[in-house]
Amino acid sequence: SPGRVAQSFCPSVFVTGATPTDEKLRAVSLEHELITRALSGDGRAFASLVEPHLAVLYRIAARACGDRTLAEDAVQEALTLAFERLSGYEPGTSFRAFLAAYAVRRAQTLIRGERRRRTREDGSEAPNGQPDPADLARAHQAAQRVRRALAGLPDKRRAVAMLRLDAELSYAEIAQAVGTTEGSARVLVHMALKELREQLADLVTEEKTLEEA
Repeated sequence: SPGRVAQSFCPSVFVTGATPTDEKLRAVSLEHELITRALSGDGRAFASLVEPHLAVLYRIAARACGDRTLAEDAVQEALTLAFERLSGYEPGTSFRAFLAAYAVRRAQTLIRGERRRRTREDGSEAPNGQPDPADLARAHQAAQRVRRALAGLPDKRRAVAMLRLDAELSYAEIAQAVGTTEGSARVLVHMALKELREQLADLVTEEKTLEEA
């Protein structure tokens, strides 16, 4: 879970203020101070920077990996890389987008490795039984379909789809994360979501049928 991932980086710092403007100014000032401290090797400062974004990072990784442990590993590795490469962060841009880019890349790398491992082992362990096996099987199949559809997209389209759907980044933030223009990010997101809708149209229809039954 995101909480477990955070343990290796220490607790957060919270900012309070009187007005929204004051809050924003204090947040920017605090972020600048924490980045300066983190660049000097202060792990506590880095923990305070990343903690507000952990849930988003975990959501991205979980969507890609479909496995809690693998998702946690992806987030942990992404945080480690982001800490090591913090000097590459451009002040004034979205720190969430900076972190999300690493989460997407690490999740994609780990899931490719996991697929290769499972191919070598010719299958994986069956999941544990659940109280409602029919619903579980349906949800599991739907999740697999979504992951397969994402995996079938070109790398950059897959990345922008995950950043839009799971991280809920703006187009400007997505452009920053994948290294393109905002206009190109909009086109990539549109193409990715259009392809996903086409591939998963039957899932949407089935879900509506079940709701109406």
